[in-house]
Order: sequence, then C-alpha cells, then structure tokens
Amino acid sequence: MYKSGDKMLEVRELLIKAFASAWEASDKATDRDTYIHSSINVIDSIQIQPEMIYAEEGQGLLDGEELDHLTDLVRSDGTWVYYGVPAENFFIVTWMPDAAAAEEKIAALQAEGDCIACHVDLSQQWDFN
Repeated sequence: MYKSGDKMLEVRELLIKAFASAWEASDKATDRDTYIHSSINVIDSIQIQPEMIYAEEGQGLLDGEELDHLTDLVRSDGTWVYYGVPAENFFIVTWMPDAAAAEEKIAALQAEGDCIACHVDLSQQWDFN
C-alpha cells in the first residue's frame, strides 16, 4: 500500500487512485464505489510502460481474471495525469515531471473536449482487495 513519500507504487493502486481522481472530476452521476469498481472491471487490455499506462475498455475482466502486470511498480514522484475519453472507451494515465507540466497537459486535453482530464491524487484511498 502506497504511503506519501514512497518512491514507487503498484500499477493496480495507481489505477484505483486515477479512477477516484477521475470520479472527482466527473459529473458524479454514479456513486464513487460503483464508478471505481466498474472502471476496474471494464479494462479489456492494458499496456504498461514506466511512465504511461494505456487501457482499452470492453467486456472487461470476466470470471475474476487478472490482467498482466497490475503488480508492477511505477514511479510516484512527479505528477500522474488521468485522461479518458468515455465515448471512445479508452484512458491513459501518464507521468509528468512536475505539477506545472501536468497543468499544461490537462489544459490542452480539456480544450479538446468530451474527456476527463485531471491530476491523479495519490492520497485517494479505496479497498481494492
């Protein structure tokens, strides 16, 4: 479990924190737990790189299957940014070197419209076990 100041965190935990942050930036039409749970379950494929996670949504995790590499570690310094386009069924979580670079990226993404773009708040908590 990530604690403030840790140098690394699991991909699974970063995703949970990203979904919780995206819920905060959304219209909150769905309750938080349902939003996070359904976001986890609709991941159909995932590509994990040290500074970016790309996922496509679809049928999702069936029969409790686990996606590969959810326990991989990624950096927790800098700022992670969540970018999702619900109409196109994908999201990206990308690492930025600092908050200023993240703010610029978020503003550019939001200017495109029809997306959710926000900082990933690493203090977000959710029981994902």
